[in-house]
Amino acid sequence: MASNVNDLQQATAGLAIAQNGSAQDTASSEIPQPVPSEVEDPFAVITNNKEGFKYKYPEAKPTPPGEDDVVWNKVYTAADSRMYNKHHKNANESRKFRSTGETRELALRMLKENKEKHAKIVAQAAASGVPLSALRSTPKSSAMAPKKKEIKKEASTSSRDGTPGGDNILMSMLSISEKIKSEGRARKAPPLPPSSSQGTPGPSTASKQGTPSATTKQGTPSGGPQMNSPASDNAGSVPAPKVQKPAKKGTATSVKKQHAKKAKADAAKAATSNSKSASQTSDQITTAASDSGSDDGGEYCICRGPDDHRMMVYCEGGCKDWYHCSCVNIDENDAHELLDRFICPKCSQKDVLFTTWKRMCRVNNVPTIKCRKAARVAMDPPSKYCSDECKVKFWEFVASRVRKDDAPSIGGALNFKEVGQLLAEAPTAAEFHKLGQKPTLPVKEGADPNRPVGLDYLNEDEEKQLEEIKQKKKTLEDRIKGYQNQQKLLVMINDRSKIAAKEPNLEVKDICGYDNRLAMNEEEFDEWFNSEEGKQAFATGKLGPRTAETKEIGARIPYPGQVVPTPPKVSDALDNICLKQKRKCRHNNWLAIHGADFVTMQQNLKDEMKKLVEAEKEIIEDAELREATKGYYDAENETIQLF
Repeated sequence: MASNVNDLQQATAGLAIAQNGSAQDTASSEIPQPVPSEVEDPFAVITNNKEGFKYKYPEAKPTPPGEDDVVWNKVYTAADSRMYNKHHKNANESRKFRSTGETRELALRMLKENKEKHAKIVAQAAASGVPLSALRSTPKSSAMAPKKKEIKKEASTSSRDGTPGGDNILMSMLSISEKIKSEGRARKAPPLPPSSSQGTPGPSTASKQGTPSATTKQGTPSGGPQMNSPASDNAGSVPAPKVQKPAKKGTATSVKKQHAKKAKADAAKAATSNSKSASQTSDQITTAASDSGSDDGGEYCICRGPDDHRMMVYCEGGCKDWYHCSCVNIDENDAHELLDRFICPKCSQKDVLFTTWKRMCRVNNVPTIKCRKAARVAMDPPSKYCSDECKVKFWEFVASRVRKDDAPSIGGALNFKEVGQLLAEAPTAAEFHKLGQKPTLPVKEGADPNRPVGLDYLNEDEEKQLEEIKQKKKTLEDRIKGYQNQQKLLVMINDRSKIAAKEPNLEVKDICGYDNRLAMNEEEFDEWFNSEEGKQAFATGKLGPRTAETKEIGARIPYPGQVVPTPPKVSDALDNICLKQKRKCRHNNWLAIHGADFVTMQQNLKDEMKKLVEAEKEIIEDAELREATKGYYDAENETIQLF
């Protein structure tokens, strides 16, 4: 207490001397003034590619040789910010430039420019004889300019805190937007503290930590200081211990910001250990910090918004970014209870990398209860229920669906007696699941396991049906093969028309290019395909002019009295090709029309093939079922037709 009184008296005396002009000279002669020390090199290499160093963007790794990790991380972040602002604040464009290496090239240029600026400043200080620290701290504005309100800076975690003015020199070379992204946005001026003891949690000064378990809620901490809890900047407060980032185990998790009331209580308890007055001061500072803006200065999610204390989930797909649950259409309760691993839309890959969920409690299928919690599948033995209470509720619901009377069931709900008989016949889950399935026969010893068993029990009619299906399948396969060959012909005709368009003696450059061999039906195409002209075209992959052998295949037959014009004589490259202007010809868009026609016809034939396969399978299964149930229809189960 005496020490605090002495400190207060000295501070009061110093203030009085500062206000008195004559006393100021005396104070200056008695109190030694600090000598400005020379600013060390802010680009000095402390660590280079240190194992475990946390880069803001994974693409910044590795640090260039001869550069410090911290300096390179800041410059790379500033370069990414410049790319982001240059392309209309588009996060996808910024990510693309990081992946292509353009951001890294820009960062190297910026780092080189910063070093050149620093070298000029050092040379200027050496030439003028003024210490470098004094030269850097010289204000640019006049002494009469009004003093701006100083914004309280957050505690720095940089390894350069021991270097006087080191970070200031580096940051002074960056633009305003780059400083914002590298160090975080400036805090809003805190409003007056509320009259009640309740407030909102203050912005976190620590970077985002690893994700906790999905079943752990960050809003109700217990014990020591928690992640994202407000920290007091008062000199008498106890500094919060550093929170270690938990290792990822392949499960996506959610984070919920700590409640302000609990955060204030923790800060107040830490300050009470000093004195009652210190506790009150710490409580006021914590309250003011809690009521400040909720923006932590970062840019997250697909909305590129701040961490505004909405629940967020962590992407484990590679981007390592955080996303608001509301932006990615995830319910907050499901994120706590059911989310196993979250993959953002940008990192998702079909059938390779995607969001996974835990198995839901079976009671969720009960319309009157609905439980959206994870089942205890990790138990031994595994359980389909989240708790024993839900297990009891489910079977109570099943029992309520069973009829209470003893009347026999005729295609309706079962009664208790019938359910008991079924459970007696199928005591295990595997046997119970087989109820209602078709009985099957075992594969004979030495037989092909891939050959259907029912083929050994076909009757005469079934064998005829299978033979007819086999012939139909062969016809469909030939037709599908024919349309595939017509597709190849379409490609050769298109290539030939492109070559013909380059002929120098053409009057029209943009020719139609249609070939009447596309007008052949299936039978005509088969005839042309088996001719010498067709065999040579498919053997070489190049289509030539029509020959005398195939000239009449697919040709139009004139009606009696019709005058058929004689086609002009052209070179072989232009023979049988429509040379009219493409947009004025009746064959307009022939390539797309014929291509779509061939695809549609193949799909229709494949659908017919599936129906034949299903019919064949059904005939074989019926034969097997008849043989498997042969002994069931004995004297006790004889069916008598009454009408």
